[in-house]
Amino acid sequence: MSRPALSRALALVMVLGLLAAAPAQAGSAEIIKAAPRSTGAVALTFDDGWNHKACSRIGDILRARNVRATFFVNGRELDERPWKWRRILEGMPVGNHTYAHKRMTGLSDDAIRRQLKRNERVHEQILGRPMLELFRPPYGAYSARVRRVAAEAGYRRMVLWNVQPHDWSPKTTAQQIVRRATGARRGSIILLHCRYGATVQALPSIIRHYKQRGIRLVGLDELLGL
Repeated sequence: MSRPALSRALALVMVLGLLAAAPAQAGSAEIIKAAPRSTGAVALTFDDGWNHKACSRIGDILRARNVRATFFVNGRELDERPWKWRRILEGMPVGNHTYAHKRMTGLSDDAIRRQLKRNERVHEQILGRPMLELFRPPYGAYSARVRRVAAEAGYRRMVLWNVQPHDWSPKTTAQQIVRRATGARRGSIILLHCRYGATVQALPSIIRHYKQRGIRLVGLDELLGL
């Protein structure tokens, strides 16, 4: 091989080496709907926070029964009543549900990032602790683009659910919520909301059911081994 050809070959090897050592692209957020059954636990999650009185009662019920649940509260709710939310969320892990509960699929990339980062900033300033790097999109609406932008913003896990009692509807009764929320397999993630009184009424029965089955109710940090 001639000297010029050898030089070009060495240069190519160096370039390929640099490319191999470069950090990978952010990729897309992983979608999580449940954990392995081997976790032996179930996670209760509460979204939105539009009814802070219901959230307060839910928090009190959880603490009184020594149960941790994960809250996905919109930052605008914390902004309105920061002193109340410090007490409501005491001891409970929190994830990112965006600042204003907008449908992410209809926003630009920059707007998605702003919703995530503003919500993160509000939570951490008011609660004085870091938020879990878990993202739950409002309405459960996402796309490949939303997953990519979320990952770029530091949220590489998008947490959905595999059990939904439909407590977001004012027509759903406490009995219906209990029936739909119980009987889940180990590793399940249950979607609930801080919205109506029926969820508050149903919660003690849900907790009692899982304790009688010997299934622990834990935060998503523990369920997912974060």
